[in-house]
Amino acid sequence: MNIHIIGGGAVGLFFATEWSGNHIVTLQTRTKQQAERIQSEGICVIENGIETVDHVDSKMIGTVTADLIVVAVKQYHMGEIIKVLQNADAHAILFIQNGMSHLDLMNELPQKNVYVASIEHGIVKMDERTIQVNGRNKTNIGIYRGGTETIIEDIQTKSFPFEWREDIQHMLIEKMAANAVINPLTAVLQVKNGEIADNEQYRSIVKDLCQEFASVYPYKAEEEIFQSVLSICNKTVDNESSMLKDVKAGRPTEIDAIVGVLLKEAEKQDQCVTSFHLLYNMVKGKENKPGLISK
Repeated sequence: MNIHIIGGGAVGLFFATEWSGNHIVTLQTRTKQQAERIQSEGICVIENGIETVDHVDSKMIGTVTADLIVVAVKQYHMGEIIKVLQNADAHAILFIQNGMSHLDLMNELPQKNVYVASIEHGIVKMDERTIQVNGRNKTNIGIYRGGTETIIEDIQTKSFPFEWREDIQHMLIEKMAANAVINPLTAVLQVKNGEIADNEQYRSIVKDLCQEFASVYPYKAEEEIFQSVLSICNKTVDNESSMLKDVKAGRPTEIDAIVGVLLKEAEKQDQCVTSFHLLYNMVKGKENKPGLISK
């Protein structure tokens, strides 16, 4: 397949390397510097203490023609990417984002086959061309419109499995539960993922947040969500969440796409989610303010 990946973050780099041996892969980056470096040096993957380098074509924004376009950018870049996709020649598009605010934007696309996915791999971006794989798991995938389950046969490998999900709403909500609790809490508390599970006081906040989440999205019981969040924290003990990294760097965060969506849904249902309101405002207060959190 001819696969075009939009986004040079950890997920985009990881997918590019996994597909590079079996497909024609092009990685589209935001900066010329990253594109040129990947084009000349390849993508470096560190896993289990071993470094490997995979070479893929890399470029900046331009005309896109592909069998499959994979969109692996943060929610706050989706507006500009949708404009690119509206003019793209592609058989199918696959979206990999945190949160759910991008679903409405997908209605603006002309392509008939649109998929969404959520990943369970542990990947950290070290620099423009280097990622570290802290744990392999799977990618969940389902249909937004058109498409068939047979796409999995084309894109998965033994070490890079995909799992078909019939209900994409539940799939995205499951991912959103972890992101809505872990990301803003670690960003505000200035801690790695493992600490909010190990610290008794922090863990009590997690429980309150899971209770509020379950009141808005009752797809699972509060205790089941709580245990799932703790499990993810324990599997990613030394990871810094993407939101914590964004706050440290003074970048915008995905707080609106993750917690903001939850707050709007809670308002529609007349549910009280005081803890999430507090977290939302604390993160928004730190956005675009470098130096608020020590490195």
